[in-house]
Amino acid sequence: MVHRVKCRKCDNRILPQTAADNDGLCGVCARSNRMLAMFPDEIRTKVENERAEYDRRLNKGLVFTPSEFELSHAEIPGEFTDTATFWTLQPEYYTERCESTPGDAISAARIEATGNVFLVSNNGGQLNLGFTAKYSVVEYQNENDEHLRCAYSSSANLNTQVQKADHVIQACPCCGVGLLWYPSRYHMPRALAFSIFESVLDHKPIPGVTWLATDDFSYAQPGVG
Repeated sequence: MVHRVKCRKCDNRILPQTAADNDGLCGVCARSNRMLAMFPDEIRTKVENERAEYDRRLNKGLVFTPSEFELSHAEIPGEFTDTATFWTLQPEYYTERCESTPGDAISAARIEATGNVFLVSNNGGQLNLGFTAKYSVVEYQNENDEHLRCAYSSSANLNTQVQKADHVIQACPCCGVGLLWYPSRYHMPRALAFSIFESVLDHKPIPGVTWLATDDFSYAQPGVG
C-alpha cells in the first residue's frame, strides 16, 4: 500500500511520484500555479488569498451550510409561479436525442444512473437538473437575473461532504460536457430534485424549498467542497 503525502499547498493527499513531479503539489495546484504564472503579481496574490480562505472555510466545515446572509437573499424566481411561463427542451442539447418534450426528458432521466435534463423558458430562463445515482442538483438562471441559483431545502440538502462517487458535476446545457463540481450543500436526494423540477413546470413551488444565489465554486473538486 502506497503512503500518500499531503500537497504542500492544499489538503489533498497525493502519491509520492506526483509530489516529486510537481514540486510537492497535487495536480490541481500544479495546474493552478502554471496558469497563475501568466498573470501579474497582484492578481496572483489575490487568487492565492482567495484559495487560502476557501481552504480555511472548508477545513472548518463552513462551506457545507449557507450563511445567514445567503439564506436572507434566497428567493423563488418569479417565472416559477407565472402561469404564462412555459418550458421546452434546450434545443442544442436535444438536437440528436429522441426526447421531444420536457416530460419525455424527465421520464428518460429517471431510469438513468447519471445524467442531465436541460430546459429553457419563453422568458429567458434556464433550468438544469444534474444527477448521480443518489443525489441531484437543480440549477436555475435567467438572463434578467445576475445570479445563478440552486434549489435548497434546509431539511433535505446535504450539510456534510458529498462522497466522490455521488458528486454531481455541473454540465454545459448546450453539449453536456462537464464544467465544474457543485458544492456539497447544493446536493439533495434525487427523488426530491425530480419533484422540484416537475413542480417548476407545473407552476407549483414545493413548500420549504427556496433558491440560493450561488457563490464561486470553482475550487470544488470530486469529493471535496
